[in-house]
Amino acid sequence: MHLTQRKIKNFNPLHLFLINLISGEFCILIPLPPNHQPEFRTMSNLIVTIFRNSTTRIMFIIYLLIIALSSFFLIFGYFDQLALQEEGQYRKLKAVVSSIAMEMDGDEINSLMKAYPEKDGITTKEENGIYRKYSVIMNRVVKYNNINSPMYMLVYDANKKIFEYGIRSDENVYFRHRYVNYPDVLITKMEIGGTIPRYNTENGTWISAFYPIRTSDGKVIGLLEADEDFTSFIEEVRSQFLQGAIVMLIIVVIMSVFVLMYARKVLRIEEEQKAVLEEQKMTIERKNLNINASINYALKIQSALLPSEGTFSSLFEDFFIFYQPKDIVSGDFYWMEQIGDDIYVAVADCTGHGVPGAMVSVICSNALNRVVKEMQMRNTGEILDHVTDVVTEHFSKGDDRMRDGMDIAFCRINMKTMVLEYSGANNPVYIVSNNEFQSLPSCRQPIGEYPNRKQFHSVKLQLKLGDQVYLFSDGYADQFGGPAGKKFRSQKFRELIKTAADLPMNEQCDLLERCFNEWRKDLDQVDDVCVLGIRV
Repeated sequence: MHLTQRKIKNFNPLHLFLINLISGEFCILIPLPPNHQPEFRTMSNLIVTIFRNSTTRIMFIIYLLIIALSSFFLIFGYFDQLALQEEGQYRKLKAVVSSIAMEMDGDEINSLMKAYPEKDGITTKEENGIYRKYSVIMNRVVKYNNINSPMYMLVYDANKKIFEYGIRSDENVYFRHRYVNYPDVLITKMEIGGTIPRYNTENGTWISAFYPIRTSDGKVIGLLEADEDFTSFIEEVRSQFLQGAIVMLIIVVIMSVFVLMYARKVLRIEEEQKAVLEEQKMTIERKNLNINASINYALKIQSALLPSEGTFSSLFEDFFIFYQPKDIVSGDFYWMEQIGDDIYVAVADCTGHGVPGAMVSVICSNALNRVVKEMQMRNTGEILDHVTDVVTEHFSKGDDRMRDGMDIAFCRINMKTMVLEYSGANNPVYIVSNNEFQSLPSCRQPIGEYPNRKQFHSVKLQLKLGDQVYLFSDGYADQFGGPAGKKFRSQKFRELIKTAADLPMNEQCDLLERCFNEWRKDLDQVDDVCVLGIRV
């Protein structure tokens, strides 16, 4: 379907809103400012767009509900009014036939019927006084009650099982004519009277009521029946229904205009907001690309500061490093330096994680290099004291004193004497020797600004060939997970180290990584993780 688009000169929503019925499809001309071309959308596309927006979707659903409820009440009202009309006419007919039948002398009428046993025994009302008397009464009642059909009496012949006409209220005398195709209800309710359900004939739709005529001894000798042409009542109710339908249709059309205009306004605002959000999204993506590029470059720098696996393997035959930052870069780092027969090794946990933690880790790593390599300090406790001074000095250069620093497990291993010297700031060291587990305690203070600081003490331990040394940060033990979503905790971590100690170092690393991920599952990692294992 092709439509020719024209520029709109005068912006008038009532003029611009058009609903055209073209080729069986509703099409909507969406109003736009004068400097824009109008936008054509099929009704189906517009409805899809309306339902994508929560505001217009709710509005449109309410609109459809209003139409549905209005239609329901309109149709319900039609049938209800029809039922009321029918009930009223039945009530009138029953009252008429019952009151007249009870007033009629059954003995007199019975004698009339016996006196004229043949068809057309009476051809005019004037031939018999009894016939004329009751015909006049019945005619008067018909006129008084505005019944649009004659009232008549029926007599039942039990032998022939037929009904025959008796006295009628009109001028037509069908005396003793057979009543063809009579309803069964005339037989079943002959003794009490009743109504005949609505029925259709070639002359329209009818309803009827009848009542028995009795003799003085209570015998039923006939039925008095009155019919009402119900067609006119149906037409009257139908006319009212059509008037209501037209009014409702006009209201629906007016509502449709305002609903669709409002929906278009909401959708236009949404499109404008989407355009703004899309621009903001693109801006954020560009900034994220730049930030990620910077972070990835920072990762390269941080990775360059960490000792390589080649460096470790040149000094230790068996070792593992389980290093899993929370973000791209990490506040945890491992460090190693060889001076003569001594190998200095450390695992540190700096303040924070991500980029801030990584920046602190660079400062702390450089402090270790400066004290060990330039100042040539050898005692681990003294080394941590001097590292504390360097870090504190660095963070106190600005106007604001910063309390950043690190926790660290720091060891010196003499490869000839196999003596291990250890000092720690909040981080202990685990030793496994001949299946015996030992934890070397740390000092309860960090590297950095700290009140009431004390000197770091050192602990010496004689190692044997095959002993295993474990240095770590607190990220593993602090990870939330498990069935209850709780911390892994230090006790559970110690048990895991004891279990893993019998395995080769590479399998120990695999076990630590698998247990960590199974514990964490779908929860976020809460901190950087670093575990270093060495077999001497």
